[in-house]
Amino acid sequence: MGLPEPVMSFCYAASELVPGTRRTPWGFVTVDPRFPSIWDANNATVLEPSPDLRAEDIDAVLTPELRRAGASHHHVEIWETSVESPALRAMRRRGGRTRPDVVMMSERIVDAEPGAVEVREVDPDEDFWPWVRASLNEFGTEHSNEVLDQLEGRTRTVFIPAGLRWFVGFVEGDRAGYTSLLSLRGVGYLDNVVTMPQFRGRGVASATVGRAIRASHASGNHALFLLTEEDNPARRLYERLGFRVRAKVESFTRPMSDEDRVD
Repeated sequence: MGLPEPVMSFCYAASELVPGTRRTPWGFVTVDPRFPSIWDANNATVLEPSPDLRAEDIDAVLTPELRRAGASHHHVEIWETSVESPALRAMRRRGGRTRPDVVMMSERIVDAEPGAVEVREVDPDEDFWPWVRASLNEFGTEHSNEVLDQLEGRTRTVFIPAGLRWFVGFVEGDRAGYTSLLSLRGVGYLDNVVTMPQFRGRGVASATVGRAIRASHASGNHALFLLTEEDNPARRLYERLGFRVRAKVESFTRPMSDEDRVD
């Protein structure tokens, strides 16, 4: 399965939110010195079918940019995996592969079952951010305060000005979880589907995702997608809500070495 065109269009549009992104024949390299510890703010992204692409071709563009940004990690995302390249094979051998993601696209609107979850679209205020920061450790990774600061800063300065929207689920008046939606070039992307631990199993994700789907459709988006780990049980939830797998993404991450940091 090749990468769907709307997803490719969204990725290119998202890359343009950061000044200095370098387009390449196979995709782009983007770095942001404000957020050196965030992997996907400083990385190479392969979007185009590139059967002859080598790992050295990517590194030649990426590594000098990572040095300039003071990035902590060397990170490559290959979104177009339907055409195997020497680069993809080499990176699999090199190691640092994270669990693959799948691209799931919305194919129909499915109404969530009515329940006890009230969903509101909210504008973040200063009371909202500490709660969001706490939620960012709910993805199986314990982030340091430095990384949390950068994640929050990137959301505030890059994505909210680009139109990021938040749909928060409330249970008995308490914030229980959320889904965020970013729309670029008529394509919506659902990110950060989070349910806080004490509210799991109560339909929070179904309610917030369902609301975000309807909001994307109402805004005029012609396509909507999300990413989830290939083996994530949440995949079944997304399928019930009308999403289908359309592509696979492989990512490779390793700490920047002394050799990387020196010309």
